[in-house]
Amino acid sequence: MNLLSMRKILAAGGFVALAALSLALLTKYGSTVAQAVDREPDADVPGEASLMALLPQTENYDDPEGPLFMEQLATPPAETPAELVVVTYNLRYGEEVAAAISAYRQETPLPVADIVLLQEMDEHSVDTIARALGMNYVYYPASVAEDGDNFGNAILSRWPISDPAKLILPGLHPLTGQQRIATRAVVTAGGQDVLTYSTHIEVAASPGSLRREQFAAILDDIPDDATHVIVGGDFNTATSWGVDSLAEQFAAADMEHSTAGVGPTFTRFGLRPSATDHIFARGFETVDAGVLIEVTASDHYPVWARLAIK
Repeated sequence: MNLLSMRKILAAGGFVALAALSLALLTKYGSTVAQAVDREPDADVPGEASLMALLPQTENYDDPEGPLFMEQLATPPAETPAELVVVTYNLRYGEEVAAAISAYRQETPLPVADIVLLQEMDEHSVDTIARALGMNYVYYPASVAEDGDNFGNAILSRWPISDPAKLILPGLHPLTGQQRIATRAVVTAGGQDVLTYSTHIEVAASPGSLRREQFAAILDDIPDDATHVIVGGDFNTATSWGVDSLAEQFAAADMEHSTAGVGPTFTRFGLRPSATDHIFARGFETVDAGVLIEVTASDHYPVWARLAIK
């Protein structure tokens, strides 16, 4: 396994792959790796700085103002909606764009999606999908992937999008130094403003305290008086305990787990270990939700929820 392959696994997530990588690194480098994944790396710890030097360090976009990519491409529907269809999809490195477009045109309920949340995207893939589907979009990259493309999160909608913002989440990946973000915007569906977040949380093998801080950063960013809120994305929850812990943290902030119980949402090596992709909402009643395991443009599956506006 070369160093770029190692970084790609660490960036994209995947519990089984991360476990295999950790085992390989432990075999070669011993306890230094165990120390690194248990906490933030420390340059003063003998051997740890040299371990980090083995991996290419990520180029991050640490300016909260950008880069920003945004286009208004849609003609909003004339009717005021009673409900919204929300989809989140980690389209692995934005690679299978044509397959994703085909799925969004054919696989129920994707063709009627009001809001689409995408992760692991570059600006070109976002723009291609948005134009093909006739949707508005806002996109912020978090970092640069090892292939030179940008790596970040997007919000697409057939309703107007305004007030874009990039929320830089706390902490960096313990080995690669990669940062994580949430892309935030207001989607105005009819006369209803919906504060919307598309996020990609740090991988499951990172310290639990770091991941909880990233969850908290998103929740702390939501104004108390925000009546209608949607947060979705890849939370990299690798176990049922992790899913339950995530849901409890969001429930304490009055955010319902709209996609609870849909089942595993990604696959690696033919295995489906857990639900890693989720949608949470405030100010809505969940009508239905599901995961489309027949869509194979990524190692994740599209996860959707039909939300009635209260």
